[in-house]
Amino acid sequence: MKRVLPLLLVLGLAGIGLSACLLPRAKEEKREPGAAYVALGDSYSAAPYIGTLDGNDGCFRSRNNYPHLLAEAKDLELTDVSCSAATTDATDGEQVTPQKRRLAPQLDALGPTTRLVTVGIGANDFNLIGRIITTCVQIARTATGPSPCTALDAAAGPRSIESRLKDVQANVTRVLQDVQAKAPDAQVVMVGYPQIFPDTTTGCDDLPLADGDLPLARRFNEGLNAAVQAAATAAGAEYLDVFSATDGHGICSDDPWIAGKNVEGKGFAYHPYAKEQEVVAGLLEKVVD
Repeated sequence: MKRVLPLLLVLGLAGIGLSACLLPRAKEEKREPGAAYVALGDSYSAAPYIGTLDGNDGCFRSRNNYPHLLAEAKDLELTDVSCSAATTDATDGEQVTPQKRRLAPQLDALGPTTRLVTVGIGANDFNLIGRIITTCVQIARTATGPSPCTALDAAAGPRSIESRLKDVQANVTRVLQDVQAKAPDAQVVMVGYPQIFPDTTTGCDDLPLADGDLPLARRFNEGLNAAVQAAATAAGAEYLDVFSATDGHGICSDDPWIAGKNVEGKGFAYHPYAKEQEVVAGLLEKVVD
């Protein structure tokens, strides 16, 4: 059954207006620092609405996201603090969720007994992903040029999407170094992002961008992964390549693992389906000590 959802959560964009009374809630658990496995990240780790929500802290974290699947497969004690709307600032500072919940820094979940940390973050910094799936989509509705968002982004100069990816790299490097300082004996794995946007010049109904702006979206997707991989290298952490493993399964594909504007079954617009999370968990199983 096709379910059309409003453009709200996409990797932590502002303006979420979901009513708390409509959300399924699991019993909230007290999270003590120092679990064997700690998962940090944004909504591509939290995977909103692919299953029962894990707690009612406003993070829209599903209990069958890749951290939970990995913990079950490896029989690990898990503390999952991944959260929709998280930027790198949410790791060492307070995060205010879209429902105005105030959360402790994600790094607070780490401790000297932590043995594994996965990190999936960076796309929300400077609202980069939001520029693609909110600003560019909105512009496409009324613009007459072939690539209106690309032109607008180019005019931003040092604040353009591709220019800002250098800052994302620096931010993620800092996060990974902070993780290593708080959990010095842990294996640290930086989880990359999947293929979200197609490598084509023709879009689809699920990705209503101007055709000329599709290359900008693809360059962002590729550049984001290059940035977080470089950050992992700089910090001495491991990097998990999700982009290659999800080739042919982005928005507009015949078998999408990322929802577009229209959601098939369980999931949330512009976020991973359960299949993508299963693939990531399987990849992690192979690299986790």
